[in-house]
Parts: sequence; structure tokens; C-alpha cells
Amino acid sequence: MNNLSERAIEVDAILFDMDGTLIDSSGACARIWTRWAQHYGLEPQSVIDQSHGRRPEDTARSILGDDADIKAAVDLFTAEEAKESHVTTILGAKELITTIPEGKWAIVTSSTEGIAKTRLAYCGITEPKALVTAEKVRAGKPDPEGYLQAAEKLGVDIRRCLVVEDAPGGIEAGHRSGAFVIAVATTYNPSKFPSEVVVSDLRDIIVTNVGEEGKMQLTVKPVNNR
Repeated sequence: MNNLSERAIEVDAILFDMDGTLIDSSGACARIWTRWAQHYGLEPQSVIDQSHGRRPEDTARSILGDDADIKAAVDLFTAEEAKESHVTTILGAKELITTIPEGKWAIVTSSTEGIAKTRLAYCGITEPKALVTAEKVRAGKPDPEGYLQAAEKLGVDIRRCLVVEDAPGGIEAGHRSGAFVIAVATTYNPSKFPSEVVVSDLRDIIVTNVGEEGKMQLTVKPVNNR
């Protein structure tokens, strides 16, 4: 959408991606995938570009092929991932979360549960009621399973949920789930998402009122896509 002005929406819950949306782990992920790519004799940047918003097993399978030892590839990634702990929060993440009623937000991430909990704790973000991680779904993004599962755990209608994502696969998953979707321009330039509502960071999503049963009025300040 071009030339969008400030807009208001009402939702029952907000479902966040984690890496690139709540937490800036770009440096750590680049180092992990670089070492992984070098192990297989691959060009690191190409691997990094294919990894955004996907489970390690899905990235490994798409790069190495179905005939490769995917378990070994994921085990290698997990071992490298365990060496990286320094991450930071996306601007506005903590402030937004603190304004959301308890039990009205979730995280749907392609990271494992162990890594997700480690990164959340490192950044001082309290674990939400619903934390859907890589091993809890049969199919990763762009499949909508994770977001549908999160809405079910929160006891809300997915059509009354906002999905906040930074990568194409996650954005597709949000749309396929039936939720309203906002893209955050933290990993990609806003021009990557010409048909989406795009914000610069989480400071542009503001909870302005909480009504009955936790229904939230949000003010969204999109950026112009160019």
C-alpha cells in the first residue's frame, strides 16, 4: 500500500514472529549460517538469504536436497547456534509488549524452544502464554499452522488477530491463517512488500485502548513503500 496514513484497527490478540520482529538476531544468525555454509562448501550469503523466517530443517532441505542427511545438518546448525547468545530487541518491542493484556499475545518462531527461551530471557522479555516453536509444528512457515496453533492456545479467533512479521514466508503464513498482517521493515526494505501494511519498527504499533475482554484498539503508523 502506498501513501498510507495513520490507521486504527481492533484486535483480540497480537501474534509475533520472534527473530527480526521482536528480537534483532541478524548478526548472530549471519555468523551461524556462515559457519554452517562453510562446512558444506557453500557460499554463505546465498545460504543466509534463504534462511530468513524458516526453520533450520526447511532451509537445509531446500539447499542440500531431500537425499542429504537433514538431521546431521540441523544438528550442526543447533551446535553453532548454541555458541551465539548476543542479541538485542527491535525498537519498541518491550514497550509494545508491556501494553498488551496478559494472555493476549503469542510468539510463533522458526527457532527451537531452547533458543527462543534463551533469547527472550537474554533480552528481558517475559515468555508469552503461547510460544509456538519449530518443533511444535509439522510444517514451518509459509504454512499457517503455527499461527493457527497460537490463536487456539490463546482461545481467540485467528480472524481477530494481528500477525506481525518481517519475512516473506511469515507474512504469507499470516495471510493464509486468516489474520490481519503487518510487515516490519527490519530485515527487508519496505519496497519488498508493495501490497502490505509496513511499519519501520514496533514503535509504529501503539495500543491506544483496551476494552472488554481485552479487545485492543491499535494505532498503526505505516511507512510509504517506495
